[in-house]
Amino acid sequence: MDSAEQKGTVCKDNPEKLTTRNLLMFSFGTFGRDFIYGLFATHLLTFILFTKQVTDAQFASVTFIIIAARLFDAFNDPIMGGIVENTRSKWGKFKPWQLIGAIGTGAVIISLFTNGFQGGEFIWFLAVMYFLFSITFTMNDISYWGMLPSLTSNEHDRSKITSVAQLVAGAGGALVGLLVPMFTVGALAIKGSAVIGYKVIAVLAAILMIAFQMFTILGVKEKPLGARLDKKDKLTLKQMFGTIAKNDQLLWITVVMLIFSVGTGVVGGGLSLTYIYFEFGYNGILLTLFGILFAIANVLFTVSYPLLEKKFSRTKILYATGIALITGYSLMLLFGLTLPTGEPDTIVWYTKFGVMAAANGIIGFGQGFYMIMVISIANTVEYNEYKTGSRKEGLIFSLRPFTAKLSSALVQGVVTAVYLGAGVLNYTNRISALENDAAKGSVSEVVKLEQIDDIIRSVSSQSKTMLLVCLCAIPVIFMATALFIYKKKFILDDKTYANIVKELAKRKYSASENSNKNESFMDIYR
Repeated sequence: MDSAEQKGTVCKDNPEKLTTRNLLMFSFGTFGRDFIYGLFATHLLTFILFTKQVTDAQFASVTFIIIAARLFDAFNDPIMGGIVENTRSKWGKFKPWQLIGAIGTGAVIISLFTNGFQGGEFIWFLAVMYFLFSITFTMNDISYWGMLPSLTSNEHDRSKITSVAQLVAGAGGALVGLLVPMFTVGALAIKGSAVIGYKVIAVLAAILMIAFQMFTILGVKEKPLGARLDKKDKLTLKQMFGTIAKNDQLLWITVVMLIFSVGTGVVGGGLSLTYIYFEFGYNGILLTLFGILFAIANVLFTVSYPLLEKKFSRTKILYATGIALITGYSLMLLFGLTLPTGEPDTIVWYTKFGVMAAANGIIGFGQGFYMIMVISIANTVEYNEYKTGSRKEGLIFSLRPFTAKLSSALVQGVVTAVYLGAGVLNYTNRISALENDAAKGSVSEVVKLEQIDDIIRSVSSQSKTMLLVCLCAIPVIFMATALFIYKKKFILDDKTYANIVKELAKRKYSASENSNKNESFMDIYR
């Protein structure tokens, strides 16, 4: 074995072995985060539709507020990433921002979902709260996910921690997806009203956000940082954006993730919920049942991903998820357009609901595409170190929430356009009035549900068809585009990444050898 081979053996890439403690404590931290983010990002428009009375113009202004805040938030992410990189404290560079962001986000969510404003007053209040959420959640999000690449550079360990973290995150998102429709809509609504249901869930969300973040803040053991940050090591704004611009693989994977997030985001952003209520009935349990196979398939994928990655390449798994997502939405569109719905609780009704829910299960497997994107972004940290000599975990991982927030802004615009085109507010304003009357005790729960059923029956077939087509066609088109760009532009596959990690290990070994030689020379000189 020659010296080069010896070096490769000695410095084989296992410098930062992932501990079980860090694996669990980091992963647990995201449960409350994804619960509160799911409430805000997925159910805010629903909260407005079914608890607030707004005109078309006011609803359009809501969209403008959301888009403006999201764009501000998205472009603020790299700046926050730079702030994290420049932070030095006895708690590390990530944990202070995790704590501040968690507490601030909880306070904003409680204020937003428990206020009694209507109309123009609510619009102004929403604008303030939305921008505050953009600031507080960004503090937490950048510092949380920026911590991940610093815990290990071993690809299998990184896949493992990403898989477990995504599993916990999925559980948080699934729980809010279960509780919101179940306890705000239909017979199980808390105190018979969506208004009260949202208040209770908002308080619960704030508690979960702070409580679960304490697992990460108190439980994760970070690599020690220097006592201070030298002036020459601080990132300037120009250097922040320069680092991102030079990392071509980071830029391309960000584009792919953005396209994917927009395409699938319109579904969770309100189109699926509204379609199900209008097509099958105003009952939150239906939304839960519709998503059960999706959740099971997604959990199975997440749990089995580390094993799948050992047997198949990450690229092959990625294409499998993309094809599954396209297939699932295509089947859902076919079943939705061709099968009759019939009256509730009939064989025809159950058949259509069942086959569309089964198609949603296929989509659940396809949603694993997102987890592979997160791993791909993490891998660009080593790519950046290979090209420039510096890692910049916090800055690079700021692109993940950047895509989430920018895509959310675009999603809100698309969903609002579909709602206005389909005339959704004509029906939801009437439902909202009944929900507020029920919260005040002006109308009984039984009467409220009877009158809402009459409103649902009056929804036109054109409105329901438009919701269905947009619900299915948009993700298919966007997913196909994302796969095409990934195939053409992303080169950081499993083999290439492994070679980069080995080369970095050799460089570190070489630098260590030179340092030892210099120290020996100085000892002789002395």
